[in-house]
Amino acid sequence: HGSPLTNFAGIISQGLRIAPPEAPVTGYMFGKGVYFADMSSKSANYCHPSRSKDTGLLLLSEVALGKCNELIHADYNANKLPAGLSSVKALGTVAPNVKNEVKLDGDVIIPMGPGEPTTAPNAKNSTLNYNEYIVYDTKQVRMRYLIKLKFSFT
Repeated sequence: HGSPLTNFAGIISQGLRIAPPEAPVTGYMFGKGVYFADMSSKSANYCHPSRSKDTGLLLLSEVALGKCNELIHADYNANKLPAGLSSVKALGTVAPNVKNEVKLDGDVIIPMGPGEPTTAPNAKNSTLNYNEYIVYDTKQVRMRYLIKLKFSFT
C-alpha cells in the first residue's frame, strides 16, 4: 500500500481506514475501500515522490481477500459486492508470474518477481496496467512491514 508520507502518522496510529477525510482523494475507481497491489511500482506511485521529496514509505500487509470479484473496468460501486464475495481484484495486463510466489505460514501468498503479461483470460481486455486488490472492511488487513524507499530521478 502506497501513500504520501504525511498520511503515515495516521496509518501507524489508527490503522488503514477507508476514505479518511485527511487523505487525498485518488478517484475510488472501484469504490471506497483500501487498495493494494502485487507490483511495488504500482503502490510506489501513490507515495507521490518528486525530486525534492524523494523518500517514500510502502506498507506491506497481509490481506484476507477471500473470494474476489474480478473486474477489468472501473466500477465506482464495486464496494457493493455480490453475495459470497469478500473483495475486488481489478485485473491488470501485467502481473508477477504465479510460479514465483512464496508461501508463508501455510496460506499467506507473496507475489514475487518481475511483471509479465498476465495469463488471466479476462485480463487481456483490461483497462488497467497492474492488478489492484480492494477490500471494504479494514478487518481484512494485517499491517506487517513498513518499507522506506529512496526514489531516483536520473
